[in-house]
Amino acid sequence: MNLELRDVSVARGGQPVVRDVTLTAGEGRVTVLLGPNGAGKTTLLEAISGVVPAVKGEIELGGRTLTGRPRTRRARYGLAHVEQGRSVFGTLTTRENIALVGDPALAVKLFPELERRLDVRAGLLSGGEQQMLVLARAILTGPAALLLDEMSLGLAPGIVRRLLPVIRKLADEGCAVLLVEQFAHAALALADTAYVLAHGTLTYGGDPTPLRESDAALKRAYLGDDS
Repeated sequence: MNLELRDVSVARGGQPVVRDVTLTAGEGRVTVLLGPNGAGKTTLLEAISGVVPAVKGEIELGGRTLTGRPRTRRARYGLAHVEQGRSVFGTLTTRENIALVGDPALAVKLFPELERRLDVRAGLLSGGEQQMLVLARAILTGPAALLLDEMSLGLAPGIVRRLLPVIRKLADEGCAVLLVEQFAHAALALADTAYVLAHGTLTYGGDPTPLRESDAALKRAYLGDDS
């Protein structure tokens, strides 16, 4: 299923944060959303998943309207959202966290590193292990579309390199992945499609190759400079 946004605008505290965003996260593709801090990337993902309302525009998944639907309905339609902060149930074990949505053995297949940590309280896991846990938990819901917000935040580059192939495999199996990422070059290496959001509006959308190959082009997009 494709995730489609058409002319989506989002506000916080009555102030516009995202304006007139149109993008497609295609089925079986990794779509990256880049941009400077404060550009509105997290707010846009939250509007897609229903954390905050969109004040304008349409959001659809596989032709089904998400706009105005509660978060639970969006999840039933196949949308999963891994938010910033690696939200785990800290007093539950890793096994118990996973069992809330699926078979822990399947999570271990995705991330063998979790096997020896299954009976450890999730709050005691390292940051990398917690990110593996929340990502495995999201994948086990069988999403048609997965929103990933700053997956690498606070993690060592080696851990990020460990996570990226799992995202690639998920997309190759048919999921539409929309990835917000601070490490632009790592994200672009994975991307099938790239968008750049600056000052709440899209400054680039399409083939990631020009951004991969030119730091100057990437900088212009981040600055919102079309020249």
